[in-house]
Amino acid sequence: MARPPRFIMGRNCIAEVLKAHPKRIDAVYTSQKPGGDALYSALESSGIRLIDTPKKKLTQMVDSESHQSYVAAVQELPFIQVKDFIESSKDKTHSLVLLLDSIYDPQNLGAMMRAAECFGVDLVIYSKNRGTDITPVTTKTSAGATELVPISKVSNLVETVKAFQQADYWAIATDVGEKSQSLYELKFPEKTLIVMGSEGKGLQPILSKKCDFHVSIPMLGNIDSLNVSQATAVLLNSYRSFFSAS
Repeated sequence: MARPPRFIMGRNCIAEVLKAHPKRIDAVYTSQKPGGDALYSALESSGIRLIDTPKKKLTQMVDSESHQSYVAAVQELPFIQVKDFIESSKDKTHSLVLLLDSIYDPQNLGAMMRAAECFGVDLVIYSKNRGTDITPVTTKTSAGATELVPISKVSNLVETVKAFQQADYWAIATDVGEKSQSLYELKFPEKTLIVMGSEGKGLQPILSKKCDFHVSIPMLGNIDSLNVSQATAVLLNSYRSFFSAS
């Protein structure tokens, strides 16, 4: 039985995939008319099949009205095996990996993927059964980053953290508890695994205990916290800034 197509949506998302991996796009469904905008012309010039589709049908295809008149059927990217990634990175002096626990909001996942792509994360890892998978909403929120960043889906997050620690990575979690230190005081390890938990409950306790460092992000305004995708962007940027300055 043939696998159903995976859909991505939104102008920016599809434009990024067209630029980076045009052969992955099987077809684009659109309510836009020929010559109506730059994306249509670019898709047409690339020889990609364009299928005239009413907006109502596009909404049904992706269960969202945020498609901006474009939905693309794309070929799946192969997921990365953790053991293969660790083997390929053993000779690297620096490596940044992001591991996600219980991220159930597709928009949060998309925003975190976008941050991962912007700050050069080598691999994003999330659980097969604790959190959302990549949806069309995720792809649009990520501005196409879900199609560009290497991804690994795993069954056991704790065992995954252990595997990275055995490969000389240090695991860092955000935590406002007594054992946490200010992010501003942290000396990032060259090989860092940043572990982020859900906005409501945070990390699983067993996963939190396994991490080597716990950091908090100092808040200077009246609002006392960032959402999980914003916090992720801050940590990823801090890693890059630390080694750029050193």
